[in-house]
Amino acid sequence: MTRQEIGWRMAGVWVAVAWLTTVSAPAYAAQTGPAVAVVRHFQNTLIAVMKVGKSLGFKGRYGQLMPAVHKSHDVAYIAQLTLGPYWGRLTPAEQQAFVRAFTKLTVATYAAQFRRYSGQAFRRVTSQEVAQGDVLVETELTTHGRKDATIDYLVAPTGGHWEIVNIVANGVSDLALKRAQYTAIIRKKGFPALLATLRDKVAQLSHGAVKG
Repeated sequence: MTRQEIGWRMAGVWVAVAWLTTVSAPAYAAQTGPAVAVVRHFQNTLIAVMKVGKSLGFKGRYGQLMPAVHKSHDVAYIAQLTLGPYWGRLTPAEQQAFVRAFTKLTVATYAAQFRRYSGQAFRRVTSQEVAQGDVLVETELTTHGRKDATIDYLVAPTGGHWEIVNIVANGVSDLALKRAQYTAIIRKKGFPALLATLRDKVAQLSHGAVKG
């Protein structure tokens, strides 16, 4: 992807992020298509891992979710977006180090959050085209005894296939949240401090999941 194409894609994603966080989406009709299929397959993997989550342990869940995340998420692109203008100031080696750390944190977060099955199910899969040809896939996560959570996925066509580029949980954009956090750390403490923060978070998730 050229620098100009990346710029267009970034602009499109941020238009969609702004739309998602400020506008109440209407009820959608479409429940099929390649973007929906990507989300459904990933969610099915989450549920399958949860069902054997206790026996797998954190490392086992992490190992099964890593390929699923790589297949369904454009992790490298999301990592770039989270750093905004700071991305271009990093060396290629620093960029690669950040993408690796960001990927590990993404997978570790899923492994920690989706660790135990108690009847959870993803429902109400609907979709709508939003900006630059991207598709918003809306879903609900139902859990016995808890209020249903809305989990919406922004899915983009990349290199002939579709990948998740942002997740909005209960109205909060994960991409916007991380961008605010990460750029603040770089601005105040520098890039090495950000890398250390991501690595520490992975360790914390691992230990917390094991204890739980």
